[in-house]
Amino acid sequence: MDTKLQLVLIIGTLLFAGILLYYLVTKKLHLKYCLIWILAIIAMLISAIFPDMIKWLASQVGIKTPSNLIFVVYGLFMLLIVLTLTAIVSHMNIRIFRLVQYQAILEERIRKIEQIPRNTDISEYPLPKEEPHGQSI
Repeated sequence: MDTKLQLVLIIGTLLFAGILLYYLVTKKLHLKYCLIWILAIIAMLISAIFPDMIKWLASQVGIKTPSNLIFVVYGLFMLLIVLTLTAIVSHMNIRIFRLVQYQAILEERIRKIEQIPRNTDISEYPLPKEEPHGQSI
């Protein structure tokens, strides 16, 4: 690999790492969502610093051209990132569904309380049981 190309790849990877670090420090991204990107940065740095390792690994796997190995590896990283994002979206969907249910229960309780005449003993009107505090929504 040409030294200029190697230097450009290393600098580009470090710039990407800097952007990721900026997002982590400014709390625009959470660490648990950035772990796969950190792994991708490590893989990019290793492949840029040690290009002979890519050639060796390609020959061991049976891939004739090292660039094809790089495409395969980065394609797998992209699939892993998409899978991770899908899992995050699914988890958030479940949390939103539970939150909407909890909000509906609270709105029903408010409606029942508003229907009670003002000078009435509230103990005469049983309300639904409360959700235990600290329960994860």
